[in-house]
Amino acid sequence: MNSRDLELTKELWQKLHDTPELSGQETKTKAILKEYLTNYTTLSVVETLDYLYAVYEEKDQPTICLRADMDALPDGAGGVFHGCGHDGHSAALFLGALCLERCRQEGRKIGKRVILLWQQAEETGEGAKRACPVLERESVSEIYGCHNIPGYPLGEVLLRKQVFACASKGLILDLHGKQSHAAYPEQGINPGYLIAGIVNKLPLWCKDHKKGLTMASIIEIKVGSENFGISAGDGRLCLTLRAHYQKDLEALTETISAYAGQQAEASGITVEVSETDAFPDTVNDTELTEKLEQSCIEHALPYTYLPKPMRWSEDFGWYQKKCRGVFFGIGAGEETPGLHTESYCYPEALLEKAGTIWDTIIMH
Repeated sequence: MNSRDLELTKELWQKLHDTPELSGQETKTKAILKEYLTNYTTLSVVETLDYLYAVYEEKDQPTICLRADMDALPDGAGGVFHGCGHDGHSAALFLGALCLERCRQEGRKIGKRVILLWQQAEETGEGAKRACPVLERESVSEIYGCHNIPGYPLGEVLLRKQVFACASKGLILDLHGKQSHAAYPEQGINPGYLIAGIVNKLPLWCKDHKKGLTMASIIEIKVGSENFGISAGDGRLCLTLRAHYQKDLEALTETISAYAGQQAEASGITVEVSETDAFPDTVNDTELTEKLEQSCIEHALPYTYLPKPMRWSEDFGWYQKKCRGVFFGIGAGEETPGLHTESYCYPEALLEKAGTIWDTIIMH
């Protein structure tokens, strides 16, 4: 990596940072990335509605894939901002493209084909699912992804064998009973009691699934409206469920859904259960994780093993269901504000360190 590459990447990062777009709407972001790839490399660039990727060719060699995400977040005030650092992820992967371009220009062989994949819509869990066809189309045998993680030393590689991040989903229960006069609640069927029963049982149900962390967060409870003459007939309960292991997540989902269905039927309530924002568990290949660890040792890159999986979810798990893969963290600084907070910004100084890690994976 030379100073020209780094300055060019910082320039790209600033443009991406100033052009945040929500999941599935990343048209300007893709256009900026494509512009830099076509202007500063000779790699083949493929663009679709859901992702963009560049190809470094070496005939008759195995193919690896390096992946970055690009979507931003709502800021709570009607705007959009890069509160998760995906602008930095995208820019850092561009350093990988520049590394490959140098290899091509110098006539060096690296013993592999490389796909550099920029996907949309990571925050909703949909982006990786839509980009999975790339793995088969390009005969990818290994895939690597990473996320910046505040609270750890800047540039430290954060590894885990097996589960790196939780599986999660949004579970929505829409309940329809019967409205009545508030003076005669017995003449109606108020779903509030069923919702209260579910909420009270959540701690026990989470403890029943003990292979790893299993939890339910209450996102929304809505019963009726602010009308004191009416006993409500409709209600809604929204939960975020998460677990270290996919099986535990599905078991908790089934427990909640079955209880809601049984109690609803007994009390004359109809219940509609739906799911959203589903993320699979992110499960690392042990052999590839050890291979990455060895690369860190050989190139004096600081690293540590995380003692337990991250609670948040990452749609990278969809790729790992198709081929072997490793997802790792990169420390974003011990004093850096948390992800998804108003004051968070991907540290510019992390670009070089993240690019170095990508170069290490590419070259070794």
